[in-house]
Amino acid sequence: MELRQLRYFVAIVDSGSLSRAAALVHIVQPALSQQMTQLEDELGVQLLQRSVKGVTPTDAGLALYRHAQHILKLAAETRNVVRATASEINGRVKLGLPSSIAMVLVGPLIAALEERFPQVSLEIHESPSAYLAAQLLNERVDLSVLVDDAAMPGIECVPLVDEYLYFVQPRKAALLRCGRSVALSALAQVPLMLTTHATTLRRIVDGAFAEAGVAPLIKGEASSIQTVLSMVAQGGAGTIVPHSALAWHAASQWLRQTVIEPRLVRCASLAHSRLNPLSPASACVRAVVRDVAAQLVQTRQWDGARLPPPAPQRS
Repeated sequence: MELRQLRYFVAIVDSGSLSRAAALVHIVQPALSQQMTQLEDELGVQLLQRSVKGVTPTDAGLALYRHAQHILKLAAETRNVVRATASEINGRVKLGLPSSIAMVLVGPLIAALEERFPQVSLEIHESPSAYLAAQLLNERVDLSVLVDDAAMPGIECVPLVDEYLYFVQPRKAALLRCGRSVALSALAQVPLMLTTHATTLRRIVDGAFAEAGVAPLIKGEASSIQTVLSMVAQGGAGTIVPHSALAWHAASQWLRQTVIEPRLVRCASLAHSRLNPLSPASACVRAVVRDVAAQLVQTRQWDGARLPPPAPQRS
């Protein structure tokens, strides 16, 4: 088995066509078919199903496809590993972020990377929090900031920041008079726009109301925190979000936020897959993300956030 055969195979599965794959890898179609026949003969299983509609992987082919992606990724990173030991850290790193945290973190992170590791290229993937762990396991990203996800097999997490949740309402048409804080029980009478049940934020909010023994008055839902805030700015409803969601949001000047008592906390962790060893570039980005997050909290540029307590030492 050769790496080029795996590249050809992945190209066929991705394109769904032998002719398109042949053009993609720059060989003639008969030669590509011959390489796939040799690969199937060597492995002793059928990898591809051919029909008038195109080419699809068999169950064995799908397993090989996933494994081949991992092998090819390691092969592609080999050059960067060798270069890193000889000169500078370099390479492309894919980082998954919830949109609210991205608003606070991305700018300072890119500036810090440019200063410390200018040869590292950062690719940001914003996604709803519920999908970030899956992207990590599927190797669509190298690192990800996960929010309130319990320990998952195959994923290693390091606490990053804890964020307080705030009650947010229109500034000019206030729905509830608030002092320095507002009791969660008082929000039961306020119409709320919340994120959907698919988000980790909604699970925190629902759990808090259930523990308090009150039912929220839900007026509407959206999968994006930014959309929720835009809806709240129109008037008639409030919401519950972390302070980071208000950073750079166009409607933030028309919104007022109040911390909730007892405090509701969203915990963010920096994670990577144990099945996909970090490249030198990814390890550097991981370190810089932690440094930048800590600096933003300590200098109060990340409002409503605190550094998580240190993990207890094992005896």
